Amino acid sequence: MTSSFEENLVGDVMSTEVLTVAAEETTLMAWELMRQGGYHHVPVVSTDGHCIGVLDAETMAAAWDGGGPDRMRMPVSTVVGHRLMPQVGVSDSVAAAARAMLAAQLDFVAVTDGEDRLVGLITARDLVAAVAGRRHRPTPGHLGRPTLYRIEPVLPSRYAEGGAAPRGRRAPR
Repeated sequence: MTSSFEENLVGDVMSTEVLTVAAEETTLMAWELMRQGGYHHVPVVSTDGHCIGVLDAETMAAAWDGGGPDRMRMPVSTVVGHRLMPQVGVSDSVAAAARAMLAAQLDFVAVTDGEDRLVGLITARDLVAAVAGRRHRPTPGHLGRPTLYRIEPVLPSRYAEGGAAPRGRRAPR
């Protein structure tokens, strides 16, 4: 390689299109989004865009007490924030991000702007891609802000008041 990882910037290798969840979202919903979408890291953001933590399978497993799904209806904000949350800036070196990951014993680092708002993640996968010579290519027209998906389950009005679909029949779509 011709350039050093001390010279390469986080902004060149980070992921900017990430699934984020609001702090008040339930852990059950976050787990389903992670599982269905194949996401390994899901930042939890406050209403003002500050990253208060990152969900991963390890964090979710530690929060699960073995009970049923109803016990996982607590807000994700109660699950994250119990461990060090490393952060780097877009103009920090890739080497600094790798050092932050090692120090925190994590495989990700949140990337924040000058006001500590989330702008992306840099993961171990991003670092491996950089070593392999692959650079992150921003999506054309992307504004550099994390993608926020807010999904809320909705029942058809016929079943909204607690009535279940008859056995053997599906609820109408």
